[in-house]
Amino acid sequence: MTRELLVFKSKRLQIYGVAFLIAFLFLSNQKALSQDNDPVMADEPSLIPEMSFEGEHEKSSANWYSPMNELGITGSLRGGYWSSNRLNNNENDLITSSTWLTLDKRLRQGLTLYADGYIYNQDTLGSESSDHRVKEIYVHFRSGEWDYRLGRQIIAWGRADRLNPTDNLTPRDFTLLSPEIDEERMGTEAVKISKVFGMHSNITGVWLVNFEPNQLPPANTPGLQFVHNIPEDHHQYAIKFDQSGGNIDWSISYFSGFDLNADLAITGTSGADILVQQQYNKVDIIGADFATIVGSNRYAIEAAHTETKDQSGLDDFIKNSFMHVVVGVERDFGNNLSAIVQGVYRRVDDYKDPREIVNESQRAVASLGALANHQLDKEEYGISFRVGKKWLNDTLEADFSSSTLLQRHGYAVRPKVTYSINDHLKATTGLEYFDGASDTIFGLQKNNKSAFAELRYFF
Repeated sequence: MTRELLVFKSKRLQIYGVAFLIAFLFLSNQKALSQDNDPVMADEPSLIPEMSFEGEHEKSSANWYSPMNELGITGSLRGGYWSSNRLNNNENDLITSSTWLTLDKRLRQGLTLYADGYIYNQDTLGSESSDHRVKEIYVHFRSGEWDYRLGRQIIAWGRADRLNPTDNLTPRDFTLLSPEIDEERMGTEAVKISKVFGMHSNITGVWLVNFEPNQLPPANTPGLQFVHNIPEDHHQYAIKFDQSGGNIDWSISYFSGFDLNADLAITGTSGADILVQQQYNKVDIIGADFATIVGSNRYAIEAAHTETKDQSGLDDFIKNSFMHVVVGVERDFGNNLSAIVQGVYRRVDDYKDPREIVNESQRAVASLGALANHQLDKEEYGISFRVGKKWLNDTLEADFSSSTLLQRHGYAVRPKVTYSINDHLKATTGLEYFDGASDTIFGLQKNNKSAFAELRYFF
């Protein structure tokens, strides 16, 4: 067993042990549980209604009884078809199968145990073996104006739609074959403590015990061999002040930790191939967001500045510091029809064009790293669009989303239709299509375009 794995498991056991010890002490202390009206705090409190096309919280089990429900257990059995995977290879026509389980058990007043995970196979009829993942498992308890979460958890920040410059704490698995984008989120071992001030304000502190990066489709670039270098030092923390529920919702945040997306660096050669290390460097991120409703429109701005390890911009193999801004407007047209349009802007500090590097190998690796991290140009502009419509008492739902770059050719479209057959069954079908030049982030994903269909049975 490697040293990295020992450290990882040791720290994970520490956080779980502390979480359940505190839960035990909390249960034993009746005075701490004597309050009848604990403040209800959402993960990111906000009274502004959000568009929810993805169905984060399935409601299929709300109207029927199951013995598992008494234990706080719900779940689903899923089977699907994908014409391609998300691994940038030529594997086509995949049959997927999975079992998802969620435990949401209120143990006592103010104390909840939550766990969420799944067993899955993304090529059931092929040679791939089944795997499993625990997305979250944590103890959540409240006492007066204090809110605590200890364990493996998803921490999602930001008020823009899907494109969130301030959302840098916990990773996503972009290779997971799921019609629901939010199911890509993964948890990380952490301690999160929040304090409420009055009716609309709270401050949150986060200590991330473990680091896990985003799981991205491999580049599969000829002549390059990639190896991961996961940092051993997992010291990360974040703090956020949030104002929600008034006429204007806003927050300001700071994160110090590791970049979820890798930098690429040359470490040597293996035969004719170049060895490229995917390394995750320290970053410091200051962010803020703002949202308000005027009539039928919701306006949102979210921005963050990331200070990287290469503060002077001289290292070709570490991304430069950069600014990322998203500005959007959402309109409710009534009759279950809504739409969101967003403008996206990125600006690279101390920019140097990696395509001008003289050494061919260094130029190839630096250009690929810059492309993957949106730093091939000094400034990048883009537009995203999403529209959703519901019919038949909200049982039939259509969603169309798209995004494009303005200075170079590249775009993605994703239509999806979902039909709730009854309280137990839901069918989904759709398409993911990517196109663009080879020097765009969308062009890199051409092999991942896919048609998909899935049936879910809820229990």
